[in-house]
Amino acid sequence: MAISKTDIVILVGGVSVGDYDFVIDATKQCGVEQKFHKIKQKPGKPFYFGTKGEKLVFGLPGNQSSALTCFYLYIAPLLSKMMKRPAITEKTNATSTSSYGKKTGLTHFLKATYENGKVAPLHAQESYRLQSFAEANCLMILPEDSEGCKKDDVVEIILLK
Repeated sequence: MAISKTDIVILVGGVSVGDYDFVIDATKQCGVEQKFHKIKQKPGKPFYFGTKGEKLVFGLPGNQSSALTCFYLYIAPLLSKMMKRPAITEKTNATSTSSYGKKTGLTHFLKATYENGKVAPLHAQESYRLQSFAEANCLMILPEDSEGCKKDDVVEIILLK
């Protein structure tokens, strides 16, 4: 069992609520105490975190873009800190080059490009698509309570180093 040999276990897929999503039950059977499951964000809503003693267990969503987004947001900063290494992400602000609408209720992390203080959301934002991640150098943050942003709004971004 991986948890007996490592400090951190990262599982990918199987953390949602479908017929073949077994991670939650499997971690319980291994004695992992669930700290949370599901977060108010898109992509990556079914993200899971639990502990067993000092051991950390993360369950990333199975959709590629969701898994990578959650990795950049939560796991990469933790690993950098634990290993006393420079962070591979950095928060800053930028001016949006276009409008982007969304419903309230979830924080959206859009794959985007950043250059010279400007940020442009990319196409192909669906959680199963990686094309936009191949082009992205940042994630554009649209808060839970917002309806998106308008062209020339200042928004928060996370630079991916």
